[in-house]
Amino acid sequence: MSLFPLETLPSRPLSPLPILLAGPTATGKTALAIALARRLGGEIISADSMQVYRGCVIGTAQATPEELDGIPCHLTGCVEPDQTWTVADWLREVQVCIHNIINRGHYPIVAGGTGLYFKALTTGLFQAQGAGRDPERRARLEREWDEDRGTRLHARLNEVDPDAARRIHPNDRLRVVRALEVYEASGQALSQLQARDRHQHPPLQACRFVLTANRPLLYSRIDRRVEEMMRLGFAEEVEQLAAQGATEAWPAMRALGYPQVLRWLRGETTREAALEETQRLSRRYAKQQIVLLRQWPGALWLDAPRGVEKNSDIIQKILEFSPPLCVQ
Repeated sequence: MSLFPLETLPSRPLSPLPILLAGPTATGKTALAIALARRLGGEIISADSMQVYRGCVIGTAQATPEELDGIPCHLTGCVEPDQTWTVADWLREVQVCIHNIINRGHYPIVAGGTGLYFKALTTGLFQAQGAGRDPERRARLEREWDEDRGTRLHARLNEVDPDAARRIHPNDRLRVVRALEVYEASGQALSQLQARDRHQHPPLQACRFVLTANRPLLYSRIDRRVEEMMRLGFAEEVEQLAAQGATEAWPAMRALGYPQVLRWLRGETTREAALEETQRLSRRYAKQQIVLLRQWPGALWLDAPRGVEKNSDIIQKILEFSPPLCVQ
């Protein structure tokens, strides 16, 4: 069941096109999305796999009511921290949000750093993303891969899903294992599920943008953000979650910084070590985000604003590369 009811207003055409605003952590996506929504009369939809969790505000950099100042922001703080949240869940909910926002006569602005969300949304692969998820089965397949570097697994894939085997390189451990995981769990070839998805859910047409920054500037901003999180009460936020029974096994506690602070609160490490590890892992995550987003075709890359005062320049560039209907 969807988190949001599908509004039954008369359907409007998908115009203007939704604006998709991606980028690595600490590039100013939230501030820009808020400024863009205020300029265009828009509503924001979070594309962050961790901001969805209730009670995880500081550590996931959820926009505060003061920052939003009346701008609606969807898919943040709406799932309990012990519940699993998948790509398929987000894809289901974001479709409802986009539909409702357009029917209200507003502009959908999807903003966040989870590159897989954007890739799935713009390829039309909805059902295939969530099919057959099984950690135990995946772990077994990964162990089999390690026995001969995937030779037998790729041969098996060629038997059950030759289209996928032709498309996936024999050395691509992640995708070979995923394709076999789907087949074993569902009895259907991943390529068949993907073809069905593309037929039933055409790829979303949208204006795509990626915020970026040079590496030294980005890393500096990440380090400062983690320090600011600590100053704002990140430890107290984790402590409240722990009081609810949270452990590292809770899905929300896998977000960067939460396991580190939890270990500090238990006396297993120091505040300084927790801070430094969170900064280091956040820098590494930003690098991974950039690599994934480079594989997202059709996006215009923009230098990240250094502050809110620079947003007008970025907004102007976004409007220049968006359909004319995006300008009021």
